[in-house]
Amino acid sequence: MHKRLTHLASAVPLAIAIAVAPLAAQDPDDVGRAIAASCGLVDESIQGVLAGTVRDAESGVPLGGAAVVIRWQLPGANLPGSRAVRTDGDGFFLFCDAPGGVAVYLTAEVLEERSAPVTVGIDSGTLVVEHLQVELSDPRSPGFVTGLVMDGTSRKGIARAVIRIRDTDVSTLTNDRGMFTLTEMPYGVYVMEVEHLAYADREMPIRVAGGLTQNLQIEMSQQAMELEGLTVSVEPRKFYNDMEGLVRRVNLGFGEFLTRNEIEIRAASRLPELLVGMPGVRIAEGGASLVIRGRMCTPMVFMDGRMYKLDPDLGLNEINTFDIEALEFYKGTAAIPAEFNYSNNTQVSCGAIVIWTRRGR
Repeated sequence: MHKRLTHLASAVPLAIAIAVAPLAAQDPDDVGRAIAASCGLVDESIQGVLAGTVRDAESGVPLGGAAVVIRWQLPGANLPGSRAVRTDGDGFFLFCDAPGGVAVYLTAEVLEERSAPVTVGIDSGTLVVEHLQVELSDPRSPGFVTGLVMDGTSRKGIARAVIRIRDTDVSTLTNDRGMFTLTEMPYGVYVMEVEHLAYADREMPIRVAGGLTQNLQIEMSQQAMELEGLTVSVEPRKFYNDMEGLVRRVNLGFGEFLTRNEIEIRAASRLPELLVGMPGVRIAEGGASLVIRGRMCTPMVFMDGRMYKLDPDLGLNEINTFDIEALEFYKGTAAIPAEFNYSNNTQVSCGAIVIWTRRGR
């Protein structure tokens, strides 16, 4: 789709316009105004705007976090130009300053799988929309679903919510933190129903892609009103295994646990600040280490399942919180799960901090 750019002060934000429907299904004037508002002032004499989506070729699931790359060769230039962005949670990408008047080569990559390259001609001052597909899922393999059911106002997890897949015998309950898992779902499109006595029922369609894990965030309202609050991101199967282990350890209850929503509520930028307020924990040495139950020491740190070596000068201050999806904190040797209890490590008596990032392994 080619469309001349328009710059209107009253244009709605890009995220609002895109959330209504895929770009291809929207009114071109609305899309053009929204993208122009998001990009701001574009030099229409030499630049154009390139936007679109990246989806799984087999299931149609939007692929968030995909790397989208454009390359071009300007006449007389010695080296080719290139630029890259990542798709948002809905699989959308946007290049506000694509070169106009030259051929642009466009590709997308997710989990080492790449789309077929597309050659795009962008005239200066115009918007071009392209949709890319990556052959990521396998319909012969089962898919996996993990998620968090939360209060739409407080953003806290809702325990004991019923998760049910319509017209199947698949169902489960959320744990004390609102988390749930559905294992080995057959490939296909389903309707998920979410129920809790204190909240209005919710239902939404989900696409299960073979060999992939969908990570859902589902908001519920205490009043019977329709909500927009379903966020879907596609993660590698390893992510499912990690989150399944996290849910199991939360249910055992031997440590302290923080989900992404709880981390955002604490508004801490560094790891030591995030741990302040936990029972028996104080910051020491400016945050480089901790005082745990009266003893100053530095716990072992694991990042996405692997032991992480801290900077000797910065200590725990080295780790910021913006990329932490979930955190586990175990105080003392007895509380540490077997997979993180390295008996030959001198730090084991101080406990362990287990961090799961948004990137995954």
